[in-house]
Amino acid sequence: MIERKTWTYGTGIRNRDYLKRDQSFDDLTKEIQLALCDATPSTVRFRMEPTSGKYDGHDPLLKRLQCTRPTWWIELDQQLLDKFFNGQMGIRAQYYVSSYHGLLANQMLLSALVDPLVELAAAIEPTIDRKLLRLSLSQPSAKAWISERDLAGKKIIHTSDLELSEEEIQNDWLDLARDVKNGKHPDSYQLYSASINGVHAPISDQLEVKGAWLTGLDRCEYVTPGKRDRHCQLFMFGFT
Repeated sequence: MIERKTWTYGTGIRNRDYLKRDQSFDDLTKEIQLALCDATPSTVRFRMEPTSGKYDGHDPLLKRLQCTRPTWWIELDQQLLDKFFNGQMGIRAQYYVSSYHGLLANQMLLSALVDPLVELAAAIEPTIDRKLLRLSLSQPSAKAWISERDLAGKKIIHTSDLELSEEEIQNDWLDLARDVKNGKHPDSYQLYSASINGVHAPISDQLEVKGAWLTGLDRCEYVTPGKRDRHCQLFMFGFT
């Protein structure tokens, strides 16, 4: 086990003591599960990707393999989402323990959410293939995260923003972010600069769940190259 600095918060985190509460990830998972069971189609957006048959141009294999994946955006309580993303018990804190610990926590969460997610998707698109949804959500590359845009469509996380906040999340990620700002790791700048976003604690209004990409012919999982070490990047930097 790698010894890491204690996860603390700076003065930029105000009136958010719930982030430090002694709550287990299991309890947080149950809280999110109950919230999803209470969700209605009016508070959920669901779609199968690619949208209108248009693939992201970064990986031509997605189109060649005719991959598809389901995606949900669910409006939830902001405090709950804050705990999920920024809390000492939250999903990024699980990756902070170790990359594989975070990966297992993510899979445990999705296994608890699969039933309400499938039901919400079917309520929106009655002809949806439920078996495909369950298969996609059961793969290691499926993920639960926050929506990086709010309900109004405004970005709450700007991946190109290189302004460092030293007064939000304070841990090993902050040390790396400081190094980046001081000109260290120039050969790996694009990778290491993720730590600048890793120490931010944005408040979201939607949970985002993305299933794994499944190939069109045999429904095998396909992971794009940039996401194959996602769990390691989250462990190192708190963001990808």
